[in-house]
Amino acid sequence: MLVNMKEILQDARRRRYGVGMFNTFTVEMALGVMDAAEELRAPVIIGTAESLLSCCDMELFLSMGKLLAARASVPVGLHLDHGFTEPVIRRAIESGFTSVMYDRSEAAYEDNVKSLRELADFAHRHGVSVEAELGHVVFDDPADIGYVYTRPEDVEDFVSRTGVDALAISIGTAHGVYKTPPVLDLERLREVRKVTDVGLVLHGGSGLSDDDFRNVVRDGIQKINIYTDVSNAASQAAHDWVAQHNRSIEQVSPRMRKASCEAALRKLRLFSCEGKA
Repeated sequence: MLVNMKEILQDARRRRYGVGMFNTFTVEMALGVMDAAEELRAPVIIGTAESLLSCCDMELFLSMGKLLAARASVPVGLHLDHGFTEPVIRRAIESGFTSVMYDRSEAAYEDNVKSLRELADFAHRHGVSVEAELGHVVFDDPADIGYVYTRPEDVEDFVSRTGVDALAISIGTAHGVYKTPPVLDLERLREVRKVTDVGLVLHGGSGLSDDDFRNVVRDGIQKINIYTDVSNAASQAAHDWVAQHNRSIEQVSPRMRKASCEAALRKLRLFSCEGKA
């Protein structure tokens, strides 16, 4: 069943569990994540990102996502992750995503506020939830060296002025593959949680330890974004089969789906979301 992200995260906060948001722009990844959510009876969010639209365009992803959500017996959100350009985000809102992230985290504070306020007003008129990022979580890109921790003292002002429904915070994670184990600032997370009621989001979830996941859910994170771990699992399954057997796609595809499911299951079991659907 298709559900708005705000509703999913409100329930997660009330019942103290985390929700996985998986970027799943291929059929195999999407089916695998949905298999995991159904097996555990867990709410889930599937999505794509602006940077991934060259692999699977917006309309193709939405047609797949809406069908999977309609068939599902668990709550499913459809999310556009890391939208950087307003025309792309507005098209996502009008096309049928149930939530979007407008990433203006590298902009000056007042510019971030102004952009998000205007976008949130537009999205809410369409019944779509909006996620913002305060602070900046860097990408696996040598040019992106601007890590900025979220300042708890900015959160209340930012949320009230922008009207966003979810807030991605920066507490020590990074996107992509970690070169050294991350050290999470859980005290910063607890301070942020004290000053806002919106759903809190952790980006850069792939590569965290089991204890990291348990701790962030315990201390107030509702949405955890995962891409790299599921993507790598699907890619490795395809590579291993082709290298050892043959190149028949109908034999590769189910192995990619199974690997995606297993990777998602490992994460979802750590989020305390089993049986919450």
